[in-house]
Amino acid sequence: MKTSRTDQPFEVPATIAGLWALHPLVPITDERSYETASDVCARLAVRRLNAVQKEYFRELTTFVENYEDKHHLLEKTEKALRKLSER
Repeated sequence: MKTSRTDQPFEVPATIAGLWALHPLVPITDERSYETASDVCARLAVRRLNAVQKEYFRELTTFVENYEDKHHLLEKTEKALRKLSER
């Protein structure tokens, strides 16, 4: 069974520099960067965050959502789920 990085222990950096080391707050332009940013968002979503971490999470989520909108990723996922439910 393949394990994702979210299955492994993860300590959230407390500083903006540490958070930027996970993924910089810049527009996402490729799939690899999207996957990394999505992974970071998933890890942060289930944590208690300080003010700096909350702001970073909010901004990174915006970049992820913009990439998904631009590449119609949510529409593709919805279509795939509809096909599965019709079986």
